[in-house]
Amino acid sequence: MAKILMEKDIQFEKVAWGLTKELVNYQTVGARKVKVKITEYLPGHEHKNHVHPGQEEVLFVLSGIGMTQTREEKRKIGPGSVIFIGAGEPHTTWNLSDVESLRVIVIKAPPEDEEVQL
Repeated sequence: MAKILMEKDIQFEKVAWGLTKELVNYQTVGARKVKVKITEYLPGHEHKNHVHPGQEEVLFVLSGIGMTQTREEKRKIGPGSVIFIGAGEPHTTWNLSDVESLRVIVIKAPPEDEEVQL
């Protein structure tokens, strides 16, 4: 199966740290093994420290400047940054700007797993 979508046709949902929209999931394209989202961390907002026990995650920064932290590393991120977070790895990401959103593509596999706040 293949399906082509336009990102602009999918609406953002509000989350504690900003806005997110799921581009690829079971509902949009029938994906069973991966989820792809675009998330905007609003100026000054943070996705608090959390863990996905059984899910790997990749963040690809499209625009903005932020910071990401895992057990091993705390690092400034910007356009072109690629962050891999293994299953069970505590992590947090936040927007360093007071005016510009931090826009990130988020890829998760498997698509469904619990998020545990730390």
